[in-house]
Amino acid sequence: MTELLQLPLFWASATLAAFLIGQQVYLRSGSNPLFPPILIGVALLSGLLLLTGTPYPVYMQGGELINMMLGPVIVMLAVPLYQYLHTMRRHWQRVIIAIACGSGTTIVVAGALTYWWIGDLPLSRTIATKSITTPVAVAISDQVGGLAAMASAFVIATGILGALMAPPLLRLIRRDQPHTVGLTLGICAHAIGTSRALELGQQQAAYAALAMTLTATLHALVLPSLLPWLI
Repeated sequence: MTELLQLPLFWASATLAAFLIGQQVYLRSGSNPLFPPILIGVALLSGLLLLTGTPYPVYMQGGELINMMLGPVIVMLAVPLYQYLHTMRRHWQRVIIAIACGSGTTIVVAGALTYWWIGDLPLSRTIATKSITTPVAVAISDQVGGLAAMASAFVIATGILGALMAPPLLRLIRRDQPHTVGLTLGICAHAIGTSRALELGQQQAAYAALAMTLTATLHALVLPSLLPWLI
């Protein structure tokens, strides 16, 4: 058993199995956003790591195999993006302004409130990266003196809360047009929000994919030089 726990393939398989179990729970709950597959998968996998006493570096030998698949998965989002490219071209100025304003708001509000309430500079700089995909958030946190280990946790929590709260809030204020929902999910909830957008419709998915990509790019270019001046 000890030898099995050291095999990268075992942990890669365990990661996929945890996600598939989470997906089944999500589907059986009627696609309830309170039970996203990633949350259940993380909980199951974390429990297994704690139960077996497996250190993170050992797990990541297999986790890297999963990371290799993320690139092709992101590229697949180009399919719905291409289908609605002609519509986006007509409104490209509004889209750019929405993404820029949304990205800026998440940075300022999250970072400033954390620094005001808690007064911890590294934590404030880390939470400012919460609305972008995990690899970018971890890299930026390292560059600006944040906590890379916490960045992933903030990203996951933000994605789950964003996917859960954004659609009903937009319905409440009667701003639930497909493009608005997609942009909101992509800006505020990154990959998890984009996954939720895929369930809502192809147009929502296209705008979410665009917003997620441009938000991550904008943060990667601007945050390392801007964040030390803001917080």
